[in-house]
Amino acid sequence: TTIEKKKVIQRETVKKNEKTGGEKFQVRLYNDPFNKREFVARCLVEICGKNDGEAFAVMMEAHNNGKGVIGRYMFEQAETYLTSLKEQGLMVDMVPVED
Repeated sequence: TTIEKKKVIQRETVKKNEKTGGEKFQVRLYNDPFNKREFVARCLVEICGKNDGEAFAVMMEAHNNGKGVIGRYMFEQAETYLTSLKEQGLMVDMVPVED
């Protein structure tokens, strides 16, 4: 009986993850006193595929307003960007958004 319950729980988890994969997530960049603006912009270009103008605009939005929106992505892409940017020492998060 216990083994059957574990299988059911695992199936429910997979269904939830598949559902989450279809939602859009906003990846946000926060201003921090540690990283230089040029470094932040370069990370956005190299990791998120932004062009120089887009990267500069997001970086300046975060610098001037405390946070900037990098973009909206499907869950897996958002999570990849989030992890990679955090590895570079940037302050970022992701939140679900409705279309």
